[in-house]
Amino acid sequence: MSSSNKDYIFEPFKVIEVKFEGPECPRPRSGHRIACDDVNIYCFGGYNPSLPPNNIQRENPTWTAAKPLFKELWSFSIATKKWTQHRVVENMPEEELASNAACMYGRYLMIYGGTGAPFGNKCSNDIITWRTCRGDAKLRILDVIGQRPPGQYGQTILCHDGYFYTIGGTNGYAYNCDIFRLDLRKLTWEPVFVGTGQEGEPMGRYRHEVARVGDKLYIIGGGTGDWAFELMEIPTFDLQTNTWTILIPKADQKNNKAIVPLARKCHSAVQIDTPDGAQVFVAGGSDGVYVFDDFWRLNISDLQWTRMQKTALPHPLYFHSSTVTSYGCMYVFGGIEPKDDTICRKNNLYKVWLCIPKLSEICWEALLSFSPKIDQIDRQTLLNMGIPLHFVDRIHMM
Repeated sequence: MSSSNKDYIFEPFKVIEVKFEGPECPRPRSGHRIACDDVNIYCFGGYNPSLPPNNIQRENPTWTAAKPLFKELWSFSIATKKWTQHRVVENMPEEELASNAACMYGRYLMIYGGTGAPFGNKCSNDIITWRTCRGDAKLRILDVIGQRPPGQYGQTILCHDGYFYTIGGTNGYAYNCDIFRLDLRKLTWEPVFVGTGQEGEPMGRYRHEVARVGDKLYIIGGGTGDWAFELMEIPTFDLQTNTWTILIPKADQKNNKAIVPLARKCHSAVQIDTPDGAQVFVAGGSDGVYVFDDFWRLNISDLQWTRMQKTALPHPLYFHSSTVTSYGCMYVFGGIEPKDDTICRKNNLYKVWLCIPKLSEICWEALLSFSPKIDQIDRQTLLNMGIPLHFVDRIHMM
Protein backbone atom coordinates (compact mmCIF):
# COMPACT_ATOMS: atom_id res chain seq x y z
CA MET A 1 0.00 0.00 0.00
CA SER A 2 1.56 3.30 -1.08
CA SER A 3 1.76 5.98 1.58
CA SER A 4 1.62 9.76 1.59
CA ASN A 5 4.40 11.56 3.44
CA LYS A 6 2.12 14.32 4.71
CA ASP A 7 1.06 14.33 8.34
CA TYR A 8 -2.64 13.94 9.06
CA ILE A 9 -4.27 16.41 11.44
CA PHE A 10 -7.92 16.14 12.42
CA GLU A 11 -9.30 19.69 12.44
CA PRO A 12 -12.94 19.94 13.51
CA PHE A 13 -14.94 23.07 12.66
CA LYS A 14 -12.40 24.14 10.03
CA VAL A 15 -13.57 24.50 6.42
CA ILE A 16 -11.20 22.63 4.10
CA GLU A 17 -11.27 22.46 0.32
CA VAL A 18 -11.47 18.90 -0.99
CA LYS A 19 -9.09 18.39 -3.90
CA PHE A 20 -10.54 16.15 -6.60
CA GLU A 21 -8.78 13.06 -7.94
CA GLY A 22 -9.38 11.60 -11.38
CA PRO A 23 -9.94 13.07 -14.85
CA GLU A 24 -13.45 14.57 -14.58
CA CYS A 25 -15.55 16.78 -12.38
CA PRO A 26 -18.74 18.84 -12.69
CA ARG A 27 -18.39 22.24 -14.31
CA PRO A 28 -19.06 25.42 -12.28
CA ARG A 29 -22.74 25.87 -11.47
CA SER A 30 -25.41 27.32 -9.23
CA GLY A 31 -28.99 26.23 -8.60
CA HIS A 32 -27.96 22.57 -8.37
CA ARG A 33 -28.64 20.32 -5.39
CA ILE A 34 -26.51 17.79 -3.54
CA ALA A 35 -27.41 15.01 -1.10
CA CYS A 36 -25.32 12.22 0.40
CA ASP A 37 -25.18 8.89 2.10
CA ASP A 38 -22.02 7.84 3.94
CA VAL A 39 -20.35 6.66 0.74
CA ASN A 40 -21.10 9.24 -1.97
CA ILE A 41 -22.27 12.78 -2.54
CA TYR A 42 -24.82 13.09 -5.36
CA CYS A 43 -25.17 16.23 -7.48
CA PHE A 44 -28.08 16.91 -9.81
CA GLY A 45 -28.71 19.69 -12.33
CA GLY A 46 -27.55 23.27 -12.12
CA TYR A 47 -27.27 26.45 -14.14
CA ASN A 48 -24.49 28.55 -15.62
CA PRO A 49 -25.22 31.14 -18.34
CA SER A 50 -21.59 32.16 -18.80
CA LEU A 51 -19.40 29.11 -19.26
CA PRO A 52 -16.13 29.99 -21.02
CA PRO A 53 -16.07 28.29 -24.45
CA ASN A 54 -12.99 26.27 -23.54
CA ASN A 55 -14.90 24.72 -20.62
CA ILE A 56 -17.71 23.33 -22.77
CA GLN A 57 -17.34 19.63 -23.43
CA ARG A 58 -18.44 19.35 -27.04
CA GLU A 59 -18.62 15.58 -26.85
CA ASN A 60 -21.03 15.83 -23.93
CA PRO A 61 -23.58 18.49 -24.96
CA THR A 62 -25.56 18.72 -21.72
CA TRP A 63 -25.10 22.50 -21.74
CA THR A 64 -25.84 24.97 -24.54
CA ALA A 65 -25.76 28.75 -24.64
CA ALA A 66 -29.47 28.73 -25.50
CA LYS A 67 -30.30 26.43 -22.55
CA PRO A 68 -27.55 26.98 -19.97
CA LEU A 69 -28.68 24.10 -17.77
CA PHE A 70 -26.83 20.93 -16.83
CA LYS A 71 -28.72 17.73 -17.68
CA GLU A 72 -26.31 15.91 -15.42
CA LEU A 73 -26.22 13.47 -12.52
CA TRP A 74 -22.90 13.06 -10.70
CA SER A 75 -21.62 11.15 -7.71
CA PHE A 76 -18.51 11.91 -5.67
CA SER A 77 -16.80 9.13 -3.73
CA ILE A 78 -15.98 10.55 -0.31
CA ALA A 79 -13.23 7.96 0.19
CA THR A 80 -11.46 8.20 -3.18
CA LYS A 81 -12.27 11.87 -3.93
CA LYS A 82 -13.30 10.95 -7.49
CA TRP A 83 -16.28 12.30 -9.44
CA THR A 84 -18.30 10.01 -11.70
CA GLN A 85 -20.88 11.24 -14.19
CA HIS A 86 -23.81 8.85 -14.58
CA ARG A 87 -25.20 8.63 -18.10
CA VAL A 88 -28.92 9.08 -17.60
CA VAL A 89 -30.81 6.81 -19.98
CA GLU A 90 -34.40 7.47 -18.87
CA ASN A 91 -36.49 10.40 -17.60
CA MET A 92 -33.88 13.15 -17.37
CA PRO A 93 -35.83 16.46 -17.34
CA GLU A 94 -35.40 18.62 -20.41
CA GLU A 95 -35.52 21.96 -18.62
CA GLU A 96 -36.44 21.81 -14.93
CA LEU A 97 -32.86 21.56 -13.72
CA ALA A 98 -32.41 24.70 -11.59
CA SER A 99 -33.47 25.28 -7.97
CA ASN A 100 -35.00 21.85 -7.60
CA ALA A 101 -34.70 20.04 -4.26
CA ALA A 102 -33.03 16.76 -3.36
CA CYS A 103 -32.81 14.43 -0.38
CA MET A 104 -32.00 10.80 0.40
CA TYR A 105 -34.58 8.14 1.25
CA GLY A 106 -32.63 5.00 2.09
CA ARG A 107 -30.71 4.02 -1.05
CA TYR A 108 -32.81 6.35 -3.21
CA LEU A 109 -32.03 9.89 -4.31
CA MET A 110 -35.28 11.91 -4.37
CA ILE A 111 -35.44 14.94 -6.69
CA TYR A 112 -38.39 17.29 -6.78
CA GLY A 113 -39.49 20.47 -8.55
CA GLY A 114 -37.23 22.87 -10.38
CA THR A 115 -37.40 25.30 -13.26
CA GLY A 116 -35.67 26.03 -16.55
CA ALA A 117 -34.40 29.22 -18.14
CA PRO A 118 -35.93 31.78 -18.15
CA PHE A 119 -36.81 31.00 -14.54
CA GLY A 120 -40.49 30.35 -13.95
CA ASN A 121 -41.39 29.75 -17.60
CA LYS A 122 -41.82 26.08 -16.84
CA CYS A 123 -41.81 24.45 -13.41
CA SER A 124 -41.99 20.82 -12.34
CA ASN A 125 -44.06 19.01 -9.73
CA ASP A 126 -42.68 15.55 -10.56
CA ILE A 127 -40.86 13.42 -8.00
CA ILE A 128 -37.91 11.74 -9.68
CA THR A 129 -36.11 8.88 -7.94
CA TRP A 130 -32.82 7.12 -8.62
CA ARG A 131 -31.63 3.98 -6.89
CA THR A 132 -28.03 4.99 -6.30
CA CYS A 133 -25.79 2.61 -8.18
CA ARG A 134 -22.89 2.56 -10.58
CA GLY A 135 -23.27 2.53 -14.34
CA ASP A 136 -26.15 3.90 -16.35
CA ALA A 137 -28.82 5.80 -14.46
CA LYS A 138 -32.48 5.04 -15.04
CA LEU A 139 -34.45 7.76 -13.34
CA ARG A 140 -38.03 6.99 -12.39
CA ILE A 141 -40.89 9.49 -12.28
CA LEU A 142 -43.26 8.39 -9.55
CA ASP A 143 -46.78 7.67 -10.78
CA VAL A 144 -48.79 9.52 -8.15
CA ILE A 145 -52.44 10.32 -7.45
CA GLY A 146 -54.23 12.83 -5.26
CA GLN A 147 -53.95 16.61 -5.06
CA ARG A 148 -50.51 17.41 -6.40
CA PRO A 149 -48.76 20.64 -5.39
CA PRO A 150 -48.34 23.17 -8.21
CA GLY A 151 -45.15 23.16 -10.25
CA GLN A 152 -42.57 25.31 -8.48
CA TYR A 153 -38.91 25.81 -7.70
CA GLY A 154 -36.86 26.86 -4.69
CA GLN A 155 -38.84 24.69 -2.26
CA THR A 156 -37.46 22.46 0.50
CA ILE A 157 -38.18 18.75 0.87
CA LEU A 158 -37.72 16.03 3.46
CA CYS A 159 -38.83 12.47 4.18
CA HIS A 160 -40.34 11.61 7.56
CA ASP A 161 -42.39 8.71 8.89
CA GLY A 162 -43.24 7.28 5.48
CA TYR A 163 -44.11 10.65 3.92
CA PHE A 164 -42.36 12.93 1.45
CA TYR A 165 -42.92 16.61 2.33
CA THR A 166 -42.48 19.74 0.21
CA ILE A 167 -42.55 23.19 1.82
CA GLY A 168 -42.84 26.58 0.12
CA GLY A 169 -41.47 27.64 -3.25
CA THR A 170 -42.39 29.89 -6.16
CA ASN A 171 -43.50 29.82 -9.76
CA GLY A 172 -41.47 32.96 -10.40
CA TYR A 173 -44.34 35.32 -9.59
CA ALA A 174 -46.09 34.19 -6.41
CA TYR A 175 -44.41 32.81 -3.29
CA ASN A 176 -45.94 30.54 -0.66
CA CYS A 177 -45.19 28.54 2.46
CA ASP A 178 -47.67 25.76 1.65
CA ILE A 179 -46.99 22.22 2.78
CA PHE A 180 -47.94 19.10 0.81
CA ARG A 181 -47.02 15.52 1.49
CA LEU A 182 -46.89 12.29 -0.49
CA ASP A 183 -47.67 8.98 1.22
CA LEU A 184 -44.73 6.90 -0.01
CA ARG A 185 -46.66 3.65 0.49
CA LYS A 186 -49.78 4.66 -1.44
CA LEU A 187 -48.14 7.31 -3.65
CA THR A 188 -50.98 9.68 -2.83
CA TRP A 189 -50.52 13.45 -2.52
CA GLU A 190 -52.48 15.49 0.01
CA PRO A 191 -52.30 19.10 1.20
CA VAL A 192 -51.17 19.59 4.80
CA PHE A 193 -51.35 23.39 4.88
CA VAL A 194 -52.36 25.85 2.17
CA GLY A 195 -52.11 29.50 3.11
CA THR A 196 -55.12 31.79 2.95
CA GLY A 197 -53.47 34.99 4.17
CA GLN A 198 -54.65 34.65 7.75
CA GLU A 199 -52.81 36.28 10.65
CA GLY A 200 -50.07 34.04 12.00
CA GLU A 201 -49.24 32.41 8.68
CA PRO A 202 -45.63 32.83 7.53
CA MET A 203 -44.92 34.85 4.43
CA GLY A 204 -44.38 32.94 1.20
CA ARG A 205 -40.76 32.24 0.32
CA TYR A 206 -38.26 30.29 -1.71
CA ARG A 207 -34.62 29.21 -1.27
CA HIS A 208 -35.21 28.67 2.44
CA GLU A 209 -34.06 25.68 4.49
CA VAL A 210 -35.93 23.38 6.87
CA ALA A 211 -35.06 21.41 9.99
CA ARG A 212 -37.22 18.73 11.56
CA VAL A 213 -37.23 17.67 15.19
CA GLY A 214 -39.97 15.25 16.17
CA ASP A 215 -43.15 16.43 14.50
CA LYS A 216 -42.09 20.05 14.15
CA LEU A 217 -40.71 21.73 11.04
CA TYR A 218 -38.46 24.77 11.51
CA ILE A 219 -38.20 27.13 8.51
CA ILE A 220 -34.82 28.86 8.30
CA GLY A 221 -34.71 32.09 6.29
CA GLY A 222 -35.55 32.28 2.60
CA GLY A 223 -37.05 35.14 0.67
CA THR A 224 -38.67 36.47 -2.47
CA GLY A 225 -37.21 38.26 -5.45
CA ASP A 226 -37.05 41.47 -3.40
CA TRP A 227 -36.79 40.35 0.22
CA ALA A 228 -34.79 38.10 2.52
CA PHE A 229 -36.40 36.93 5.75
CA GLU A 230 -34.97 37.21 9.24
CA LEU A 231 -33.33 34.25 10.96
CA MET A 232 -34.42 35.77 14.26
CA GLU A 233 -37.98 34.73 13.43
CA ILE A 234 -38.42 31.01 12.80
CA PRO A 235 -41.81 29.88 11.47
CA THR A 236 -42.48 26.47 13.02
CA PHE A 237 -45.14 24.06 11.82
CA ASP A 238 -46.56 21.36 14.10
CA LEU A 239 -47.46 18.27 12.06
CA GLN A 240 -49.71 17.00 14.86
CA THR A 241 -51.88 20.10 15.22
CA ASN A 242 -51.33 21.54 11.69
CA THR A 243 -50.61 24.97 13.17
CA TRP A 244 -47.91 27.59 12.75
CA THR A 245 -45.98 29.33 15.52
CA ILE A 246 -43.37 32.06 15.06
CA LEU A 247 -40.46 31.35 17.40
CA ILE A 248 -37.90 33.97 18.45
CA PRO A 249 -34.45 32.44 19.00
CA LYS A 250 -31.78 33.84 21.30
CA ALA A 251 -28.95 36.04 20.07
CA ASP A 252 -25.33 35.07 20.55
CA GLN A 253 -23.85 36.95 23.51
CA LYS A 254 -20.21 37.82 22.93
CA ASN A 255 -18.38 40.20 25.28
CA ASN A 256 -21.66 41.61 26.60
CA LYS A 257 -22.79 42.31 23.04
CA ALA A 258 -25.60 40.49 21.26
CA ILE A 259 -24.90 39.39 17.70
CA VAL A 260 -27.47 37.79 15.43
CA PRO A 261 -27.44 36.13 12.00
CA LEU A 262 -28.53 38.57 9.32
CA ALA A 263 -31.55 37.93 7.12
CA ARG A 264 -30.74 35.71 4.14
CA LYS A 265 -31.90 33.50 1.30
CA CYS A 266 -30.04 31.18 -1.07
CA HIS A 267 -27.99 29.91 1.89
CA SER A 268 -27.58 26.28 2.88
CA ALA A 269 -28.26 24.43 6.11
CA VAL A 270 -27.74 20.94 7.48
CA GLN A 271 -28.86 19.23 10.67
CA ILE A 272 -27.05 16.82 12.99
CA ASP A 273 -28.12 15.05 16.17
CA THR A 274 -25.91 15.44 19.24
CA PRO A 275 -26.16 14.34 22.90
CA ASP A 276 -27.47 17.85 23.59
CA GLY A 277 -30.16 17.62 20.92
CA ALA A 278 -30.51 18.61 17.29
CA GLN A 279 -28.29 21.33 15.87
CA VAL A 280 -28.72 23.22 12.60
CA PHE A 281 -25.74 24.77 10.79
CA VAL A 282 -26.32 27.62 8.33
CA ALA A 283 -23.66 28.60 5.78
CA GLY A 284 -23.43 31.62 3.50
CA GLY A 285 -26.35 33.08 1.57
CA SER A 286 -27.36 36.57 0.52
CA ASP A 287 -29.76 39.29 1.67
CA GLY A 288 -30.08 40.56 -1.90
CA VAL A 289 -27.23 43.06 -1.50
CA TYR A 290 -24.52 41.42 0.57
CA VAL A 291 -23.23 37.87 0.25
CA PHE A 292 -22.07 36.05 3.39
CA ASP A 293 -19.26 33.64 4.24
CA ASP A 294 -20.34 32.99 7.84
CA PHE A 295 -21.44 29.85 9.69
CA TRP A 296 -24.10 29.87 12.39
CA ARG A 297 -25.24 27.08 14.71
CA LEU A 298 -28.78 26.87 16.06
CA ASN A 299 -29.45 24.60 19.03
CA ILE A 300 -33.05 23.57 18.57
CA SER A 301 -33.56 22.57 22.22
CA ASP A 302 -33.12 26.12 23.54
CA LEU A 303 -33.27 28.06 20.23
CA GLN A 304 -29.80 29.50 20.78
CA TRP A 305 -27.88 30.98 17.83
CA THR A 306 -24.07 30.84 17.99
CA ARG A 307 -21.72 32.46 15.50
CA MET A 308 -18.98 29.95 14.75
CA GLN A 309 -15.94 32.16 15.03
CA LYS A 310 -13.41 29.66 13.65
CA THR A 311 -15.64 28.37 10.87
CA ALA A 312 -16.16 30.33 7.65
CA LEU A 313 -16.35 29.72 3.93
CA PRO A 314 -13.17 30.72 2.07
CA HIS A 315 -15.27 33.21 0.08
CA PRO A 316 -18.79 34.66 0.34
CA LEU A 317 -21.16 32.23 -1.40
CA TYR A 318 -24.83 31.84 -2.31
CA PHE A 319 -26.96 29.56 -4.48
CA HIS A 320 -24.65 26.75 -3.36
CA SER A 321 -25.82 23.43 -1.90
CA SER A 322 -24.81 21.49 1.21
CA THR A 323 -25.27 18.03 2.69
CA VAL A 324 -24.03 16.15 5.76
CA THR A 325 -23.06 12.55 6.49
CA SER A 326 -24.55 10.59 9.37
CA TYR A 327 -21.23 10.94 11.19
CA GLY A 328 -21.30 14.75 11.08
CA CYS A 329 -19.14 15.88 8.15
CA MET A 330 -20.74 18.69 6.10
CA TYR A 331 -19.97 19.22 2.42
CA VAL A 332 -20.60 22.42 0.42
CA PHE A 333 -20.49 22.41 -3.38
CA GLY A 334 -20.72 25.03 -6.14
CA GLY A 335 -22.60 28.29 -5.93
CA ILE A 336 -21.97 31.93 -6.81
CA GLU A 337 -19.05 33.92 -5.48
CA PRO A 338 -19.18 37.70 -6.07
CA LYS A 339 -15.84 38.75 -7.50
CA ASP A 340 -14.81 42.21 -8.72
CA ASP A 341 -18.42 43.25 -9.37
CA THR A 342 -19.01 40.13 -11.46
CA ILE A 343 -20.82 36.84 -10.81
CA CYS A 344 -18.45 33.89 -10.66
CA ARG A 345 -19.92 30.39 -10.43
CA LYS A 346 -17.78 27.77 -8.73
CA ASN A 347 -17.25 24.01 -8.68
CA ASN A 348 -15.24 23.85 -5.48
CA LEU A 349 -16.11 21.27 -2.84
CA TYR A 350 -15.55 22.12 0.83
CA LYS A 351 -15.88 19.97 3.93
CA VAL A 352 -16.14 20.76 7.64
CA TRP A 353 -16.54 18.47 10.62
CA LEU A 354 -19.43 19.75 12.73
CA CYS A 355 -18.70 17.50 15.71
CA ILE A 356 -16.07 15.15 17.08
CA PRO A 357 -16.95 11.79 15.47
CA LYS A 358 -16.10 8.30 16.63
CA LEU A 359 -12.38 7.59 16.81
CA SER A 360 -12.82 4.99 14.06
CA GLU A 361 -13.97 7.74 11.66
CA ILE A 362 -10.89 9.81 12.45
CA CYS A 363 -8.68 6.74 11.92
CA TRP A 364 -10.40 6.07 8.59
CA GLU A 365 -9.74 9.64 7.46
CA ALA A 366 -6.09 9.29 8.48
CA LEU A 367 -5.77 6.01 6.56
CA LEU A 368 -7.22 7.62 3.42
CA SER A 369 -4.82 10.54 3.83
CA PHE A 370 -1.79 8.27 4.12
CA SER A 371 -2.97 5.89 1.35
CA PRO A 372 -4.61 7.94 -1.42
CA LYS A 373 -4.59 4.98 -3.84
CA ILE A 374 -6.32 2.60 -1.47
CA ASP A 375 -9.14 2.10 -4.00
CA GLN A 376 -6.66 0.22 -6.22
CA ILE A 377 -6.44 -2.54 -3.61
CA ASP A 378 -9.04 -5.26 -4.02
CA ARG A 379 -11.80 -5.81 -1.51
CA GLN A 380 -10.58 -9.11 -0.06
CA THR A 381 -7.06 -7.81 0.50
CA LEU A 382 -8.41 -4.84 2.43
CA LEU A 383 -10.51 -7.15 4.59
CA ASN A 384 -7.50 -9.43 5.18
CA MET A 385 -5.55 -6.38 6.35
CA GLY A 386 -8.11 -5.92 9.12
CA ILE A 387 -9.99 -2.94 7.75
CA PRO A 388 -13.60 -3.17 9.01
CA LEU A 389 -16.21 -4.25 6.49
CA HIS A 390 -18.28 -1.05 6.66
CA PHE A 391 -15.23 1.00 5.67
CA VAL A 392 -14.28 -1.37 2.85
CA ASP A 393 -17.85 -1.03 1.57
CA ARG A 394 -17.28 2.72 1.16
CA ILE A 395 -14.72 1.88 -1.53
CA HIS A 396 -15.90 -1.45 -2.93
CA MET A 397 -19.67 -1.77 -2.73
CA MET A 398 -20.98 -5.31 -3.21
